[in-house]
Amino acid sequence: MSLSTLLSDLFSGSDTGTELPDANADSGEGISSVTVVRECRHCGTNVSAETAQCPTCDSDEIVTYSIE
Repeated sequence: MSLSTLLSDLFSGSDTGTELPDANADSGEGISSVTVVRECRHCGTNVSAETAQCPTCDSDEIVTYSIE
């Protein structure tokens, strides 16, 4: 597909035949992965699970976020 055709289809709103894959299309039995992020609430530095105090700013306010 040429660039001019792609741009023309994009701006006209017609389907170009390219689609983004469904996020759960081949994830296997509906199993979703969860990413766990631990970071310092004060400065935002990412830390490991066993960290109790931020190595950057010495804050002890470590928070955990689960991202699906």
